Amino acid sequence: MKKLSRKKKIQIAVVAAALILLIFGACYTMLIAPYLSQEQWVYIETEVVRGTLSVGVVESGSLEYGISTIDYDLDLSVTTSDDDDDDDDDDEETVEKYLKVEEVYVASGQRISEGDAVLKFTDSSVSDARKLLQSALVDARSDYAEAESTYELAVLEAQTTYETSVVAGNYASEIYQYASSSVSDNITSIQVEISLLEAKTASLEEAVTEVQENLEELLYGEDAYDYAALEELYQATMAQVAENGTVGNSANYMQIMELYESRMSAYNNAVSAVENAEEALEENQSQIESLQSQLASAQAQASIGQMEASETYENSVLESENAETTYNAAVADLKEDLDEAAETLEEIQDQIDAFEAFVGDDGIIYADGSGIITSVGYEADDTLTSAGIILSYAPTSDMTISIDSTQEDVASMTVGDTVEVVFTTYPDETYEGTILSIDTTATSRSSSTISYTVVIGIGGEEEALEKFYGGMTADITFVTEQSEDTLYVSRKAVVTEDGHSYVYVLSNGGDYELQEVTTGLSNTSYIEILSGLEEGDIVYIASTVSSVEEVEDSSSDTDSSSDATSSVGSDSSDFNFNMEDFDMGGSDRGGSDMGGMSGNMGGGR
Repeated sequence: MKKLSRKKKIQIAVVAAALILLIFGACYTMLIAPYLSQEQWVYIETEVVRGTLSVGVVESGSLEYGISTIDYDLDLSVTTSDDDDDDDDDDEETVEKYLKVEEVYVASGQRISEGDAVLKFTDSSVSDARKLLQSALVDARSDYAEAESTYELAVLEAQTTYETSVVAGNYASEIYQYASSSVSDNITSIQVEISLLEAKTASLEEAVTEVQENLEELLYGEDAYDYAALEELYQATMAQVAENGTVGNSANYMQIMELYESRMSAYNNAVSAVENAEEALEENQSQIESLQSQLASAQAQASIGQMEASETYENSVLESENAETTYNAAVADLKEDLDEAAETLEEIQDQIDAFEAFVGDDGIIYADGSGIITSVGYEADDTLTSAGIILSYAPTSDMTISIDSTQEDVASMTVGDTVEVVFTTYPDETYEGTILSIDTTATSRSSSTISYTVVIGIGGEEEALEKFYGGMTADITFVTEQSEDTLYVSRKAVVTEDGHSYVYVLSNGGDYELQEVTTGLSNTSYIEILSGLEEGDIVYIASTVSSVEEVEDSSSDTDSSSDATSSVGSDSSDFNFNMEDFDMGGSDRGGSDMGGMSGNMGGGR
């Protein structure tokens, strides 16, 4: 046989390929194309399940966040007075320190959790503010101690005056009678006055003893201090300041100054109290001596007028009658000064407590809740000179959705009712919500509809809620009717003909045939089966397609419908479609030669 040339072989191959293409084209046109263009029936299986079927009104709305803030509202100012001035009124000066931001750890749009660091203040600004407040606290404590000592001594003096006036009133009648009866009675009255003053002497001596004991306690008691040594240390420190303009150790300087002021103030107060008490005693003794001189003169002259005795009597009675009123008024005035000093001390202590609670041990502000940051009020190097908002954030615990509901629908709603929420972003997940409020004022008054605003609160674990953002849309289902522990199936599986309901089942012979059922409640996805089926039965959703592509689309659509939002209390499985299971033979809807598109179609979520 003659061997073919290379060129001849190529020509034969080309001809053969052309013939094959012609044959394939003819087969596609005559056999395949007509089949693909004709209508095909597809059966997708789904299961009858048992659970809770809910029917309700579905409304849509957008997620909204409430806003929480971390505020700066500290008062870091103190008022000081210059006691060295000769003016009657002390010159007051307000001193204030400011916190300075060292670093900001967060930014807008960031999610934070409770306890996360927000920003840090510089150590120097925290230290300066703390020293200012603590120094003011030391001064306030010293002022209060002085006011308390003055109050106690003044109250003691007022008590003595009160007692003296009462005694004088009790003796006034007797004094008058004696003075009226004879000149000798005048001598007796002087003697009575001397007795009264001597009685007062005992009270004053008791006061002197008390304040002297207080002074001795300061000098020799358990908390005694070497005041001479303290004075030398103070003068040496002040000399160093005068010479150098500063001190080597500012902390030590502050301690010396605070110790000197507090100790010397207490010491001076005690010394002053002793001097005042001794002066009062000396004055009382001087009065006794004066009366004794009057008594000697009266005895020598033996003449006192009746008018004088009467005046003495009236004054004594009047003073005795007003003694309690005078005492109460004096104590009230003294208590005012003490209360003012106590109030100042309490205010400064509150300032320090608020400051320490705010800056903590490390000068860092921490988040007091979780959520999304909406704004940050300060940057690094900013100085907080006034009150302001450090941080604003939307907490996950404060998420709501507002919807407008018609007057017909809102009539069946009550604050506190539970609703079902499905977000468009997460269609496979159902969340529980609660009706927080229903506005009683209509938001729309058109001729056709009247609507009211209903606010829904979103509940759930915080970790689950953290994936939501403001503005996300959601469908809200308000349950109006519910059937528990019932059978239900996908609505697409039920066929209605002549007022009767049917489902497709697979017969023993492998054919798809209709079986009558009784239905009940239904929502957008599922329908209740009252009779005709049992839990776990498999029924089929029948649909028509005209091409392989539509078969695939049908599978996809059915899969999507099984995941649609519904109020059904059971779990669902995914529908898995396999094109290899599709039999291209036959087009009869009920024929056994039509291969089933099988998969697992759950009853719902």
